[in-house]
Amino acid sequence: MTRSFHAVSFLLVVMLLLSNTFAQIPVTSKHIGAQGIIVAFQKNSRHRVMPYTGGIATPVELLIVRIDQWPYNAEALSNHKYILVTYSLYERNLTDCDINAKKLRFILRQKREDEHPDCLGSPPKNSSDGYLSKYERTIPGKDVEIPPLSNLPCLIAEHGPVVLE
Repeated sequence: MTRSFHAVSFLLVVMLLLSNTFAQIPVTSKHIGAQGIIVAFQKNSRHRVMPYTGGIATPVELLIVRIDQWPYNAEALSNHKYILVTYSLYERNLTDCDINAKKLRFILRQKREDEHPDCLGSPPKNSSDGYLSKYERTIPGKDVEIPPLSNLPCLIAEHGPVVLE
């Protein structure tokens, strides 16, 4: 009886210490759930197969996304229909079905102050349409008119989008 009491007491103390430790970690980013489609992806950053990451670098895909439904808590972004997304391939790569889906749910966040993602990359040489020449259109994005990319906000996706349709 006393052994189990001591074990339970020890576990409670450890749980209390861990909860206080994690409670002190500041939350610097707010996740935003939004629905839309991928209209284009940067050709050079496309990973049809999950790449082997033998080092410390994380591969990314650069996307142009049309948001059809912003949540109520995204007032600052709600006037933007098109956004640039840097998708970090922590979990999985995007399949062709994901890229060409008719309706996706994205979990996005704004970049933190300590991050330096470049959603545009270096400008292409000898291109009349600017950065857009670095992108390939998806099936749902083949006929949409994309605004100038330099005017679009850049958001981060750490998890792949969920296909809704």
